[in-house]
Amino acid sequence: MNHFLNKVKVLGIFSITQTVFQIGTVMIMAVSALAGQSIAPSPESASLPISFVILGTLLGLVPASKFMKWKGSKYGLLLGTIIGIFGAILATYAMSEKSFILFSAAHLLFGLHQSFIQYLRFVAMESVPTHDRANALSWILLAGIPAAFLGPLAGLQGKELFPSTLYLGCYLILIASLTLQFLFITFLPSPNKRFVTEDESTNSLSPREIARPLSFHFKNLGLWVSVLATAFSFGLMAMLMTAVPVAMKSHGHQMHASTMVLQWHVLGMYIPSFFSGFLVRKMTAPYLILLGVFVMGLECVSAIQGTEFLPFAVALILLGIGWNFMYVGGTNLLVEQYHPSEKNTIQALNDTIVYSLAILSTYSAGYLEHKIGWLSLNLVSIPFLVFVSIITMYFIQTKRKMILNHGQ
Repeated sequence: MNHFLNKVKVLGIFSITQTVFQIGTVMIMAVSALAGQSIAPSPESASLPISFVILGTLLGLVPASKFMKWKGSKYGLLLGTIIGIFGAILATYAMSEKSFILFSAAHLLFGLHQSFIQYLRFVAMESVPTHDRANALSWILLAGIPAAFLGPLAGLQGKELFPSTLYLGCYLILIASLTLQFLFITFLPSPNKRFVTEDESTNSLSPREIARPLSFHFKNLGLWVSVLATAFSFGLMAMLMTAVPVAMKSHGHQMHASTMVLQWHVLGMYIPSFFSGFLVRKMTAPYLILLGVFVMGLECVSAIQGTEFLPFAVALILLGIGWNFMYVGGTNLLVEQYHPSEKNTIQALNDTIVYSLAILSTYSAGYLEHKIGWLSLNLVSIPFLVFVSIITMYFIQTKRKMILNHGQ
């Protein structure tokens, strides 16, 4: 009984910390393009701050990992939060001075903060015994649900907190949430070294420890299927999610309508995580990727039905579900493609491609929405979805032939 209560206490702190983090992240996605539009030199630049968030995350991935290895995960999470607080303070100042350059720089700092905090889920999983790690991940995923409502709500409440400077209040709320995040991190337990050591000792005895050259991986179709499924799902989701607030505003919708759409979108992203793991086991990762592509296709169909509230809402819900299936399928397929000794290299390659495409997607979102409109913007995703479908089906067919030949 004491073990159960202790586990609930530990995972509860991790889940609350993740909730506070995601509230800030969701609010940034909900308001930054609109806030940027109010001070940007041109409408096409409105989504640039979101691109800087992703760029900051990309630039910070390796330094964050090395710092945590050097000083420990808890100090890394605290340092990341301090960087985020400085970014929020700078964004507040930039909004008051109407400086788009400083506003974009502030979002770069927020992205650096995210590169540290994204390791929170791994810290949670390392803080419990191996048999409890799936539960730890579920507690972390659970945090996305309240954040889906509270993040956009915080943006809506902060928008007119200072009527003379719209959206300034959002970044003051962000400072408060990051300060709260810092306090919760101080209560986090450090990962149990015994569990980590047991896993590492198991890996060290594995015959799969032999590292293969990068040239081998570049020829591995399974690796490219997993990387491209993850990258395209993340890139397309980031592009459309970034464009939604601006697109809805341009079609006469008020901010409360776009925040509601984003709330349902985030729910679509996270709720399937409770059963997508089951689907991976039943369908296998490549077929889950194809299911995600199909749902993404349904998103395009819904989006082009019109610019009323319902098509926007249904499209963004389907976008979240499609992203989840493609992302979960791609990630599960990725871990099958490398030996333990190759983990850091291949994961770094995957993250670099994913975040590079996400930067391009978010930056182009404002430009494309302004130039071709919301309806045409959704059609941009179709060639990418077709390409992922073709290479995934080819991979399935190739793997099936290999199994049949091996059986003979």
